[in-house]
Amino acid sequence: MVEVELKFQIPEVRRAALLKALDPKKSQQIQLKAKYYDTPDRLMAQKHAALRQRLEGSRWIQTLKAAGKSHIERFEHNVDLGESEQAPELNLAVYAQHAEAQAVLQNALGNQQDQLTLQFETDIARTLRVIQYKDAEIEVSLDIGCIRTGQAEQEVHEIEFELKSGSIQSLLAFSFEWVKKYQLWLDVRSKAELGNLLAMHQAASPATKAKEFVLSKKEAANKNLRQLVGQQLQHLLPNIAAMSAQTAAPEHIAEAQLALQHLQLTISLLKDWNSDISDKWGYQLEAFEQQFEQLHHFEHMQNTLGAFLQNRTTSENLAKDILYAQEKLHNLVKSTLNVHHYLELLMFSLNHQDQPQPHDLKWFAQNTLQSQYKALQDSLNDADIANFESLDVLAAKIKELKFSFPILTSIYDVKNLQKYSKALNDAQLAAKEYQVLASSAAYIQQTELEASDWFVLGWLTAKQEVYAQKLLEATEQFLVSRKFMK
Repeated sequence: MVEVELKFQIPEVRRAALLKALDPKKSQQIQLKAKYYDTPDRLMAQKHAALRQRLEGSRWIQTLKAAGKSHIERFEHNVDLGESEQAPELNLAVYAQHAEAQAVLQNALGNQQDQLTLQFETDIARTLRVIQYKDAEIEVSLDIGCIRTGQAEQEVHEIEFELKSGSIQSLLAFSFEWVKKYQLWLDVRSKAELGNLLAMHQAASPATKAKEFVLSKKEAANKNLRQLVGQQLQHLLPNIAAMSAQTAAPEHIAEAQLALQHLQLTISLLKDWNSDISDKWGYQLEAFEQQFEQLHHFEHMQNTLGAFLQNRTTSENLAKDILYAQEKLHNLVKSTLNVHHYLELLMFSLNHQDQPQPHDLKWFAQNTLQSQYKALQDSLNDADIANFESLDVLAAKIKELKFSFPILTSIYDVKNLQKYSKALNDAQLAAKEYQVLASSAAYIQQTELEASDWFVLGWLTAKQEVYAQKLLEATEQFLVSRKFMK
């Protein structure tokens, strides 16, 4: 079966209020003790699967879980192993008659099923209550306890909303209300993932990378857009979770920024593909992504220009700006506004009730691509190497096309599409370098410069002009090669 649930972490200052809202007198109290199994080299964890035995009351339940199509859907198979004071032996024979469960095990373990051993345990006090909301029946579970290995222990204090019946949209709407009231932040990490990290003495799983998206020619444009947004959320949310938990490495931050950038470009460039797109999403995503961009830019300046700056005030201000940007971003990733936004995008990606469209996918893709070409040509015509604003507009159009080009051109059967991609890549690299140099020069000009720092500013300006010229030339070269479009 498919389990549909959302999990949130609770700020410490809101925990008492949330427990009171659940009203323990009206809720069921359950003590859950579980043992999680994997191979020594964590084959199941690598495949985003988990196998546990959990004592529920007096009965042991063996559960096999695996990742689903989205972060709120998971495959789950439960088997009642009966009453016992001690945990029974693992019983993999129970999956012989269940094809999907057998496939999960085979995919994760291959011929190493006999290598499964105990990796960690959980001890959880669960306060459980089923609540009716609109057309849905939602099981609310407040879990308080710990995850432990032989050497370490980690606190658990989280709340889960599981859809027992009704629509996913009702589950998400229900979650909106709790997020707002208790400042919950969305956490897509399972207890199995957290337990494996604890067992391996690691703070966070590796950063999640972007996957290539290919348009499905059999599906309508509106459905393709929902699938694209869903895949981008699969990229974003694990990296955001690591940031929210303050366990993120620089790679998590970089991947979260890339995912946000892709989401913003998708919403703004393809909004005509689906009538359910809200204009506010694009603005919110752009404002959020700019906070990542600002931190990235400050850190890049410190790494590349820091040694050249003789003005102590400039160096100190840059270091302070980095700390402020880091703190601001930490608060933003789990802010109520952004958690609401994640849920809105999830709701959009999981809605399957689209109306038939008057045009096929190729019509939408070709129209979008032609509109982008026209906007790029207009920007090139208006660009002036002495006009920084016009160059910024041109760079933005190149960035948009660099993102959409490989997606939109997947509808074409063109053997030599690579040469068009190379020309576009050259323009995008020049645009990116130009913008970095322009932003750095603008930042330095905001402070009082010592004589030696004027050299740095002069160097930046000269390099900026070089890349501005490269940007113009590369864009013009790309625009002459569009013969594959008919």
